[in-house]
Amino acid sequence: MAERIYLQRPGTDETVAVATGFSWGALLLGFVWAMSKRMWFATFIMLAVNTLLFFTGLWGETVGTIGLVLSVLFGIACGVYGNQWHRWTLEQRGYVVVPPAGEGK
Repeated sequence: MAERIYLQRPGTDETVAVATGFSWGALLLGFVWAMSKRMWFATFIMLAVNTLLFFTGLWGETVGTIGLVLSVLFGIACGVYGNQWHRWTLEQRGYVVVPPAGEGK
């Protein structure tokens, strides 16, 4: 099981756990996963790339095969970097890393 990093917004009790490692949600759900995490810029980019890759499949057999391969590679890249993007987004919103509950400060 992947480890988690805990981030908290200073001045509140709101703590968010962000997994480390590969994100199956980002791989399988793409922009829907990003939208559920309120990562609006990532949602827009992922939707735009997926739309472009989808339309390459309408141009012909060879271009469609290339589009399929690029779609799979893009999905894998989203899975590899998804949790890092989520943590970065939270840090940009002012969240800071805190020790997990139960550990001393």
